[in-house]
Amino acid sequence: MTAPFRPREEDRPYLRRLLYTLAIAAVLIVAWRAADLLLLAFGSILGAVVIQSAGRMFEKLGVRNGDVALGLGILFCLAVLGVMGYLLTVQFGVQIANLIDNLPETVAAIERAVGANPVGAAVVKAVRAAVAGSAIADRLGQLVAGVGQVLLNFVIVLIGAMFIASNPGPYRRAAILLTPHGGRPTMDRALGEIGIALRLWLKAKLIAMTAMTVLIGSSLWLAGVEHWLALGLLGGLSEFVPYVGPAVAMLPAIGIAATQGGSVLSYTLIAFLVVRVVEAWMITPLVNRQVVNIPPALTLFVILGAGAVFGIYGVFFAGALLVVAYVGVRELYLRDTLGEDIDGVPQDAMT
Repeated sequence: MTAPFRPREEDRPYLRRLLYTLAIAAVLIVAWRAADLLLLAFGSILGAVVIQSAGRMFEKLGVRNGDVALGLGILFCLAVLGVMGYLLTVQFGVQIANLIDNLPETVAAIERAVGANPVGAAVVKAVRAAVAGSAIADRLGQLVAGVGQVLLNFVIVLIGAMFIASNPGPYRRAAILLTPHGGRPTMDRALGEIGIALRLWLKAKLIAMTAMTVLIGSSLWLAGVEHWLALGLLGGLSEFVPYVGPAVAMLPAIGIAATQGGSVLSYTLIAFLVVRVVEAWMITPLVNRQVVNIPPALTLFVILGAGAVFGIYGVFFAGALLVVAYVGVRELYLRDTLGEDIDGVPQDAMT
């Protein structure tokens, strides 16, 4: 009877590396094919962090039972989403729909307003070329066309977030158990650091979005722009996607100001300039003082890259994904593998 195939001892290291390479390639192919599903799963994890943070808020307010506090946190998050949905659909729905429907006229108005001189014409030409070839713009059109799919994905993310927030233990234990024995303490510490960093990042985003909603809305009101309240809300919500979101949110306000004529456009441009200076010199340093300090250029290029690869969902989750990757590399590679003495996420920042 022929003995089963057994590789020679000197071939075993090569075959082991080959199997590792094939396994990594298979994982990458599956991740590429299921990118949208993985982004939805990450969205559920991010939503679970939000719900748990809301639950901790109720615990600090005096709710001693953890399950009750978590339930109140879920109700609070649903209430906030309901208010935002009401404002975006019922209260400002007509205004926002008009902004979208009149987008070609808005772009034409901007071109007439700033394209009268050679410099303005060159800027308009460059912007048109950039938007025409932008993968993000193409995916944004697909997103608007598939509103039903967006709502379905939102419901999936919301339900997944509630499941994960209610019992996160099995998911964390699974990640630790899939790690080799020697690296499990490091993985446990890294997951804790990532959770703290995400909560800090979300806290900073909430503060920045609220502050920018008030600043943009009041500035546009002073400038005399119509629909200033809806535009302020859109400007505040756009802060969730750094750099790219605020830049896109400026266009409707500038377009409306251009169609109103007179000096409204000049006042609007001055208002946005002042708002951005206040944001850069006051709001951003204040809210990011205790958050993971990620270089701005890295954030910008990661957002653009995520949009080009994964579409609008990648743009939306790029900031949170960057926080996870940044902390993960710091904990798992720089601290554990290279032995660098790097400060972790400040624990007292969560108090």
